[in-house]
This record gives sequence, C-alpha cells and structure tokens, in this order.
Amino acid sequence: MRTPFVLIAALLALSPALAAPIKIPVAAEGTRPAPGGVATLAEALSEARRRRTRDPRAAIVIALSPGTHRLTEGVPLGRQDGGSAGAPLVIRGPADGSARLVGSLRLAPVPLDPALAARLPAAARGQVRAYRLPPAARAPARIQAPIVLNVPPAPPAFEVFDGEGAMHPARWPAEGFATAQEGDGPAFTLADLPPGALRDEPDLWAEGYWRWGWLFEALPVAGTRPKESGGRLTLDRTPYEGIRAGAPIRLVHLLAGLTRPGTWWRDAKAGILLAWPRGGETVEVSVAETLLSLDGTSHLRIESLRLAMARGDLVRVQGGRDVVIADSVLSLAGWRGAVFTGAQGSGLQRCDVAGTGAEAVILSGGDRRTLTPGGLFLRDSRLTGYARRAPTQHPAVGLDGVGAEVAGNSIHDSPAYAVHIRGNDHRVTDNEIANLLHGATDTGAIYAGRDWTARGSVIAGNVLHDIRGGADTEVKGVYLDDMASGFTVTGNLFLRVDQPVFIGGGRDNRVEGNVFVASSPAVHVDSRGQTWARDAVTDPQSELRAAYAAMPVDSSIWRARYPRLPGLLYDRPAVATGNVITDNLLVLSDPPRFTDGGEAAEQTLARNRGPATRAADLEARMRTSVNPADVAGLAAASGLRLPTIPSARMRRSLTAGAPFGR
Repeated sequence: MRTPFVLIAALLALSPALAAPIKIPVAAEGTRPAPGGVATLAEALSEARRRRTRDPRAAIVIALSPGTHRLTEGVPLGRQDGGSAGAPLVIRGPADGSARLVGSLRLAPVPLDPALAARLPAAARGQVRAYRLPPAARAPARIQAPIVLNVPPAPPAFEVFDGEGAMHPARWPAEGFATAQEGDGPAFTLADLPPGALRDEPDLWAEGYWRWGWLFEALPVAGTRPKESGGRLTLDRTPYEGIRAGAPIRLVHLLAGLTRPGTWWRDAKAGILLAWPRGGETVEVSVAETLLSLDGTSHLRIESLRLAMARGDLVRVQGGRDVVIADSVLSLAGWRGAVFTGAQGSGLQRCDVAGTGAEAVILSGGDRRTLTPGGLFLRDSRLTGYARRAPTQHPAVGLDGVGAEVAGNSIHDSPAYAVHIRGNDHRVTDNEIANLLHGATDTGAIYAGRDWTARGSVIAGNVLHDIRGGADTEVKGVYLDDMASGFTVTGNLFLRVDQPVFIGGGRDNRVEGNVFVASSPAVHVDSRGQTWARDAVTDPQSELRAAYAAMPVDSSIWRARYPRLPGLLYDRPAVATGNVITDNLLVLSDPPRFTDGGEAAEQTLARNRGPATRAADLEARMRTSVNPADVAGLAAASGLRLPTIPSARMRRSLTAGAPFGR
C-alpha cells in the first residue's frame, strides 16, 4: 500500500512544476528587504542566476512588493536568465497591481529665479514651479530627437509627468495649430506670435503636417528672425517634400507657451525645469531609456505589474522564445510599450497599454524567406492613447515577419491607426477598433501597402466603428494601399466607417461575408498602377519592385503558398485584378466603387446585397449603436452565405485589458 506514496514522492522530486517555487522578494522604494529578500530587481535577477546554477530546473518567482520600484537605467536580461519550458522564470507583482516599476525620478521644488519669473506669461505667474533637474535630464542639448519619415525611432531626452500623466513641452498655440506662411526650403513665416516669443530660445522646435496630412514631423529650429507681429524661422532641415502654404504647425518648447496646466519648459543652462503641474506639486522626469531589455532570454513571465515612465521602450525583447507579458499595465513610454523582435512564441495577453509616445506594441518575428511563423501574439488587451508624440506612421500594433496574431483586443481613441501589416500570414481577428484617426487623412485603421509579396494575412471577425474623416480629411477602414495583394477580409462588421475596405491597385484580395452598415462605399477598387502610380510598377528601383525582388517568389515554398506570385511581372502587373468581392451585406451603404482604371469586369463580384427587410427605425438606430448584436438579424432571409457575426467576441472594450479591474 505504500508504493503509490513512494511513487508520488519520487515524481514530486523529479518535477519542478509540482515543487513549490523559490521566491525572491524585492523591497519597494523606502522599505527594507524582507528576510531572504533583496533591495532591487537587478539583485533579484543575480540571485535567481545563482539559484538556477545550483538547480537548472528550479521554479523561481521574483516577487516585487507593493509600492514603487524605481530604475535609473534599464535592467538587462540575457541567455543566462529566464527558465525552462516547464519552469519559466516569473517576475510578478501583487494581483491587485500595487507594484510599479518605473524609470523616473521625483523632483523637489526649488525657489524660482526672479529673472525667469519675470519672463513668464501673465497666466503662469504664481502657478509655475521650479525644479532642479537630475544630470541625465540636464545634459542633453535638445529635449528630443527629430521625428521624421523613415528614420529609426529615438527616445526623447526625458519626459515630464504629474499626477495626471504625461505633461508636454510648452507650445504655441496652446491648442491646435497655426499656419505656415511663405514656405521656402527649410524656412517659413508665422504671424501673430506672442511678443518676445522667439527671444532666448536655444532649444525651440516646430512640428506639424508640413506637406501631407498623413505625415507629422517635428524638427528643431536652427534660426529665428523676429518680424513685425510675427517671425521668420528656419528649420535645421527641409521637411519631407517641403512646406506647403497654410501648413498646420506649432512651436514647441518656448517659454511664451507656458500658459496652462500640464506644460513645462527647461532652462538647460541653469538645469532648471519650469512646470505647471495639474494638482499638487509632484513632478517626475523619466531617466531610464528602458525598463527591461531582454536579449536571447527564453521562458520568462512578467505578470501583474505596472510598468511606466521610460524615456524609450518599456520592454524590449530581442530573440529568445516563450516570453510572455500578462495581466499588466504598460503606460507613459516616451516611445513604445513592448517591442518583440526575432523572438518566438512570445507576446502580451490581458494587458492594458496606454499613453505611449509612438507604437503601443511591435511584433516582428519569423522568417519570410522560408515562411516560418514566429508565433508572436497580442491577445485580449486594450490599447489606447498611443502615438501621443508621433501621431502618424506609428500604429497601435506594428506587425512584420510571418504568422503574428492580434486577437480579441480593444484598440481605440488615438489619432493614429490600429494595425500596420508587413510580411505574411498574420491574423487580425475578433478585435474592436473604434474612434481613431481624428484629424488624420489618407490613412486607415488597418493598413498595408507597397509590397506584392506581403500576402496571406487574414482580417476576420472584427468590428470597426466610428472611423470617419472630417470636412478636409478622408480615412479608410481596411486600407490595402499601393498594390497590397493577397489579403482576406471576412466576417467583419463595419459600422459608421468611411471607405471601409479600400483596395488601392492590388490584386487577389478576398472581401467576403462582411457587414457594412452606414459605411460607404462598401468596397473601393482602383487600378492606380495604370494611372498616377504607374512608376511604382514600371521602375525596377521602386519600393514595390524592390520588395518583390527581395523575396524568393520562385522557390518551391513560395510557389506552393502563393502560386500567382512567380509570374506576376508578366501578368499585367499594373492592373488591379483577381479581387473577389462576394456575399457581403450592405445596409445604408453604397455598393462597390471602381475608379482610376479599376474595372468590375476584372474582379469577381457576386451576392452583395442589402437586407431582405428593413425596420422603420433602422437608420436612426444605426447612427448611434455600437453593439454588434443590434445588426445581427439584418442578414436574415437575404440569401447571403454570411458567417455568424461574432457579437460576443467583437465587443471587447468592456473586458479587454483590464488586469486590475479598471
């Protein structure tokens, strides 16, 4: 009778998953380490390495105590860190989210220099506080790096935070934009500047939409020349394709713009920050470039933490496998929330990512040449308020490589788009995407373009709602731009979305079984490769042709997966053809539109129709509804082969990314 007990004891001894994990407590700021604990996360990782050297199969939990854990530089993890498949290393906070890992320092107020006080705008006097900056925020000559097209991201020198979140450098105008006049190369004129606005401003910036509404750039001002009731300013370089007359721009980091709460200005020479905090006097500045930097680390869990206030990316994962961030909040990054590059089987789940300066999440993995998936993922999370420093070209989620998954998330309320798809065989499913692109133009909520070879991705079961342009702007839902081809868009609900599926010159796309409600035209197809974009097709040096040449489209793997690609250059490559648009339900929406040489005869169109019956109050209800269940019955008796609208999964905003019961 003792044999089973002996066997169980032996199994417990052999299985680290069944044994109690080794716990390494980490003390919070201002507290002493508990018995057996350590003072910092870096010390805990060193202790975990020692423990794992003695027992490679040990299950180890680094437990961050409630409170703030402050970093002045990022904590690196390498191949020697992590755990095993059966016993990953866990870095965990309390389940209630009371542990904060931050890359900032709290500043103490100092007396305000009378000379600076005299220069303050009238509205700021008595409101602005002075703070001594730490060396890391004092030393850089400029507060940030330029934000320009096609330049690798760079974090700001520092950011400033009060009790309500990120503050921004003082700017003029305080809201909206002024208009650039007399643009010539890098120089332009502004009218109606505040008196003395350009005086003694060695770190002045100008930002805005210099030429195109789809491109926001921020550039340092190299020279100023005051003029009557205005000024002539010269940037340190010419913006992309120059400055158009009337371009919306604003000046940034000028003392004359310190006119309202939530703003700041730095006197670099004196090492002083002037800030107008919103409530109280508590102000912090970010000093750590990143919080956690993983290089080749595998089998790691980051759980139940609040990560915030790094100058750059909060978490970077390079290589490795099975790294998962779960049930955590990532916020107020100067650049991005979490970046996975070259990792396998890794990602985020049940997280809240908010207030990042650029993208919220980057998922780049897998091997395109062999079409091997990386298995990266973002699941059941909420992403909002991203791209606050760089509102164009920086989506909530950037996908690249092969086989990433974005599923069950809520992405909402940002000027930037939701998903940018590069590479092959990604899946964007069961997400709610809403209230995006305000003020933007020539962009889409889900975007892909300029690569014939980036095929195989599926956009399915999502609800996109309230994505609309303004009087002078135009936006799209799923934007397959500049010959994007080989996408499947199926089973989605588009509710109050302008141009919900937009095919810009591409081929072999399938738009099937979607529901378009108050969203027009349901599908757009143009053949721009035959008209205004013909150079992109004919020029061997174009971005489109270079992307085609870079992939082994003649290999057996690619031929089997994408049989129409190898002969594309000999099959009327400029023509938008082979798109399938079938079994879509159109409610209060215009039918497919063909422009710029696009022809219905080149596509397959069938069974796209309206509902068999229509309630008298349908139009009124569809002006305000955000519940997919409200339109679930519209396909009844229509004769369409629609998939079931996944109403329960589509409405994610109430449940996604609420790790601490938000």
